[in-house]
Order: sequence, then structure tokens, then C-alpha cells
Amino acid sequence: ELAIKFDPKNVKAYRKKGLVYYGLKQYEEAEKLFEKAISLDPKNVQGYINLGMVKYSKGEKPEAKKIWKYSIDLNSDDNDAKAFNNIANLYKEEKLFEKAIEYYKLAAKDSPNNMMYISNLADVFRIKGEPEQAIKILKQSLKLNFPGMVTHFNLGMAYKDLKKYKEALNSFNKSLKVNDALTEAHYEIAEIQLFQKNRDLALDSIKSAIKSKPKNIKYQNLKDKILDS
Repeated sequence: ELAIKFDPKNVKAYRKKGLVYYGLKQYEEAEKLFEKAISLDPKNVQGYINLGMVKYSKGEKPEAKKIWKYSIDLNSDDNDAKAFNNIANLYKEEKLFEKAIEYYKLAAKDSPNNMMYISNLADVFRIKGEPEQAIKILKQSLKLNFPGMVTHFNLGMAYKDLKKYKEALNSFNKSLKVNDALTEAHYEIAEIQLFQKNRDLALDSIKSAIKSKPKNIKYQNLKDKILDS
């Protein structure tokens, strides 16, 4: 508030305030602030990316995609990785996997050290029925960069699809070493342990997931299934 009061043309101040409202899910207020930032600086790429996120969160996905694509064309020499990744996420939701792959590759090209973009790319290959290709991409990324939580988790999902449960459990556990609150990893471990008839281990894992998200229906259903086994 003070930054805007003393400098009404402070673009960063409007964006920062907009991000606060966005975090609070007050999307209408956030949208006004991002639009104000853009009005002050029509070539502010981050302002458009932020505005696109508001549109996406409000369910206005075609408009979000349009805004992100516009932001990419604003400056030829800037890093457009976030916009590329966001557009790829939309294509992934729409099950337009080839387009998603195209845009994830563009994101990874702009930010080659960002593990999330590479992991997202690999996960699309897994979803479209090519887990071997996903594993290849993820293993290559682990050699180049410090291994991250999402990379190990997605590697675990690919191994699980191939029914390589030992490798899957190893990858999920590595993701938990990075962040023990990764509830989906606990859930996936519980599913594998149940399949392998390790009831007590399965129950321990799903309880860990429920501890973080006690109202999650999927986790509660798996717990009931384990107790009935």
C-alpha cells in the first residue's frame, strides 16, 4: 500500500499486491491490480503471466491461454518458460499431448536447469502410454541437475505403470526425502504395498497421507480398502 501511495506508477508494487490477493484467492482484486500494472507497462511480461493465472483460476482457460501466448510475443529476448509451461499444462488437461510436449520442450529450452519443466514433459509421455520414454528423460535430467522431489515422484509413477514396483517404491521414497509432506507419494506407496499384500506397511503410508490431508476422500477410501483387506 505504501509503495503505491508514494509512487502510484510503481509497476512492481501493483504486481506484488496482486500476488497477495491471488494467494488469498481474491481473484477479482488480483485481476484489477495486474491489469493496472499492465496499463502502466504494456510490455510487462510477468504482469500478463500473472493475469493469465487469474483467468485460469477463475475457469476462464481459453482467455488464460490467449494471454499467455500474447506474453510470449511481447519481447523476443526474454525468458518465456513460465508461459510455455502454463500453456503446456492446459494442453495436457485437454489431452492434446503432442501440443503439450511441444510447449514443455520450449519451456525446458528457455530454462534448461528447471527440473519442473523437464518432469512435466516426462509425465506427458507417461500419461500417453510411453513410460519408457518418461524414464529416459527423467534419468537424463537427474544426471544433469540436482534431483528434485517432482522428478523422483514422476519417475516412481513411470515405474509403477511398468509394474516395476521395487524401482517405483525407491523413487517415491526419494521424493519423500526431499519433502515428507508429499502426500501423493505416501498414497502411491500405500497402493503398491497393498497390491503386494503388505497390509501394515500400506496402512502406515496412507495414514501419513491422511495426516497431511485428513479430508481427502481418495485417501480415506484407500484406508478403508486396506482395513477391509
